[in-house]
Amino acid sequence: MRVLIDEVLTDLKQVGYYVAHVPTDGEEPVQVVLDVARSLGDLFVPGGCDPAEPVIRTAPARTRHAAPFDRPEQIGWHGDFSTYEDRPELSLVYITRPDPRGGDYGAWRLASVPKVLTALTGNDEGRAAFDLLSRERVPFSYDEGEEPSWFSVFEAGSDGRFGLRFYLPSIRRGLVAHFGAVPPHFAEALAAVESAADTVGETVPTRAGSLLIASNWFALHDRVRQTISRTQPNREALHCFVAHPHVGGFRGSAHHREEESSVTVR
Repeated sequence: MRVLIDEVLTDLKQVGYYVAHVPTDGEEPVQVVLDVARSLGDLFVPGGCDPAEPVIRTAPARTRHAAPFDRPEQIGWHGDFSTYEDRPELSLVYITRPDPRGGDYGAWRLASVPKVLTALTGNDEGRAAFDLLSRERVPFSYDEGEEPSWFSVFEAGSDGRFGLRFYLPSIRRGLVAHFGAVPPHFAEALAAVESAADTVGETVPTRAGSLLIASNWFALHDRVRQTISRTQPNREALHCFVAHPHVGGFRGSAHHREEESSVTVR
């Protein structure tokens, strides 16, 4: 099967994410997702990953210290690596095994940031939220007790479009670490962003072979509640990240290379 990278780039530019069904056709799933990621840009290597194969495989569990994507509860609207200054611009998620309960369990929720901005600034409360979160830097902490990093929630990129840096638990932890509690004006502004995303977001059920490519600036994504089963194989996904795309980067990027206009997945 052929994944047209030009089609991916069009969707990323227009709505911030791309979804497709990509069977492995006998190829190793890890190789499928790495081939697509390399066609889009330079790979980001998360801590603890093999640089030659920088892919995170989910392992759903009920442990308190499990990563957010492994826990049974819904993750919430976010862009990945929100606490990193130089975070990967694109996230790829490839479903190798769907949720055993099917339906909307383990589904993705997706929201285009331009649409979120339109919904947010459509009323006085939302405009005030945007003004606050684009003007003031906000503390982010991934873990409790972690020294906060300060960023704008809304930030203008090299082309003047506003991107979004958002993961509510990290912002709340940062605010509590700095202020001792979440100040009411920040709580109201952050709730307005989530409400706007709820208004424009869509839910996309997943199956084996579902592929999501999401901009961490121009889209918010989420995973709804997933099953943790003791008797059936749990949902499994591969996560891979692009640090800097060949074209269309938030802060500017390298020129698009014509030979990478598509990738063949065999």
